[in-house]
Amino acid sequence: MLARSTRYWVLLLALWQVGQAENLPLAPSLGPDLSAHTVVVFNRSDPDSQSLAETYAKARSIPPDRILGIDCPITEEITRAEFETKIRQPLDEIFVARGWLKRSETILPNPILGLAENLPVQQAQENPIWIMVLIRGIPLKIAEDTTVLPPDALMAQLRPNAAAVDSELALLPLRGLPTYGLVSNPYFADKRIRPFTQFFANYLIMVCRLDAPTPEIVRRMIQDAVEIEKTELTGRAFFDIRTIEKKDDPYRMGDDWIEQASVLFQARGFDIEIDRKPEVASKWIPWDQIAFYAGWYTWNFEGPFELPTTRFRKGAIAYHIHSFSADTVRSETKNWVGPLLSHGVTATMGAVYEPYLRFTPDISLFVSGLLSGLTFAESAYQSQIALSWMVTFVGDPLYRPFPRNFYENLDAAQNAKSANLPWLRLRKARLLANSGSISETRIAINLLLEDFPKNKIIMEGCGDIYRDLNERKDAAQLYEEELDLLGEKEGTDRLRLLMKLAEVFRRDDKTKAALEIYEKIAQEFPEANRGTGMGDRALSFASGEGISDLPPALLAYKNAVEEAQLAAAVAKAAAQPPVQIKPEATAADQAAVLKAAGARPTTPRLRYPSRSTPSPQTHHQLPHPALVRQRHSCLGYLRANSAFNFGYVSLQNEPKSFVTCNGLRFGPKISNVNSTWPSPIRGVFSHP
Repeated sequence: MLARSTRYWVLLLALWQVGQAENLPLAPSLGPDLSAHTVVVFNRSDPDSQSLAETYAKARSIPPDRILGIDCPITEEITRAEFETKIRQPLDEIFVARGWLKRSETILPNPILGLAENLPVQQAQENPIWIMVLIRGIPLKIAEDTTVLPPDALMAQLRPNAAAVDSELALLPLRGLPTYGLVSNPYFADKRIRPFTQFFANYLIMVCRLDAPTPEIVRRMIQDAVEIEKTELTGRAFFDIRTIEKKDDPYRMGDDWIEQASVLFQARGFDIEIDRKPEVASKWIPWDQIAFYAGWYTWNFEGPFELPTTRFRKGAIAYHIHSFSADTVRSETKNWVGPLLSHGVTATMGAVYEPYLRFTPDISLFVSGLLSGLTFAESAYQSQIALSWMVTFVGDPLYRPFPRNFYENLDAAQNAKSANLPWLRLRKARLLANSGSISETRIAINLLLEDFPKNKIIMEGCGDIYRDLNERKDAAQLYEEELDLLGEKEGTDRLRLLMKLAEVFRRDDKTKAALEIYEKIAQEFPEANRGTGMGDRALSFASGEGISDLPPALLAYKNAVEEAQLAAAVAKAAAQPPVQIKPEATAADQAAVLKAAGARPTTPRLRYPSRSTPSPQTHHQLPHPALVRQRHSCLGYLRANSAFNFGYVSLQNEPKSFVTCNGLRFGPKISNVNSTWPSPIRGVFSHP
């Protein structure tokens, strides 16, 4: 997690970058038409694959001769041999036959990550194919081939030959690369955002797939991408950070990527929200109108996206970091890629096998590319350090969510009276607020409220801007006005506004008003009150303000929390293993036991076996092999019950004596002990 001071400077840098991008937008007209450098590949064995390929080609004006059909398995996972014979070789033959790939001998310097060796290969010259689209029906991943033996010098984590089909096909311009390991990606941005050019095309092809749980979802993905480019992607941006505090924790890298991505969206004028709890964002967090999401780390799709009230915006891009987030893309419930697409996302990405965090996309570089006007494919491949590895990119590779200068997009939306216009106007006001122009920001907000009266998106957005500027009175007024407009069916919006209003009142030292809002949340949204942490925040707030007389709902919540804590403590105690006894007692231990027991008559009541000749009847050797004579009535009880096979005990003849047995205390009445226990006594009778 970035420190506040660091976040401030990153925000300033991001604002400068956005300003530069808006002065010099990376619009499609400024570079080559990437659709002219695109081929579409479908599986003739899949009945829907060709139809989807033709739909996409038509949407992107790709000529029919760039639609390629191959015969390959329809399963998501294939063997290495199947990949080579059914996919790579047929495509290579087509590319060579059409003159797209003309290779020459060259030496690649250190292409295999982890090996300091140059490699002779055949490399393409002037390859005209920059983008390849794999249509649903083309297999997803290549299983590990155990017959491939990498060099011993290659570390274990980098030795696998399992890979995403997409990532392997990306290296089609090169011939002669080994099957094992990771290949360095020459297009990896390393903080340098730039469009794809012919130079890179001689090394790799940007391969993405249009795949999803159903063919209908694929068609929707195609349509949404094209539609959004008429203006640009709008909505809110949400980020889920694990809050890893240790600087030397390698997983902190993921947090830093997501944090930096959030700063870039904030600089672009987006309303952002960050969940900083270690666990995945709660199911009850009222996220809505999601344009962008980045988070981690669970195996399967969960969190607020599970609720039908959580909606993705048309054209939304989402990514959840997990080692197997793309283990399958054809399930609506398993992993992350398929479920995200099923819930309305237009583009995403994920890993088909274990990739290790460093070799997954750097989400901050990915976002930098998108916000600079690059395509989904360019942004994705610039963020990926390695090829011939585990990551697949799912979505229209030509999709540009931010195709032009922001103000050009705003003008286009105004001329077309687009439904996205309120969102774009809000972004303009936030950009003014980011620049520090308070007076201009107020003018922009007043115009928004005038042009879009009683518009809920506008009212909440303007309230958020005032909140972020610490204009808390104005923010609270807008939140309260919108709450009055909301209907009963708009529970998600109501919860979100109440949460914001409580925070504004708390920051404005309006104790009574804040407590009233906390009480409303507890009354109306009991599950969300618990799941979002608002109940705990309310109790902390009340405690800090010295409020002990809580309103009914919050008091009930407090009692429930305390009961749950008590039950958890009892359960934890019950689950503790028996106390571990030292295997041997020292002479000092023995002397201490004898001294504590005091002088007793010499006639023994119990004998203990010799340490050198243990008795077969003794199941446990206690740590203090000292005989302590006593006259306590329980001794006779123990001796009378043959179910007890016990060693040596020390028991003081005092009123507060107790027995410790298997980690449990009994006594002073021995009747508390269950004589039917089959196990021997494993403890020492001792003074409390």
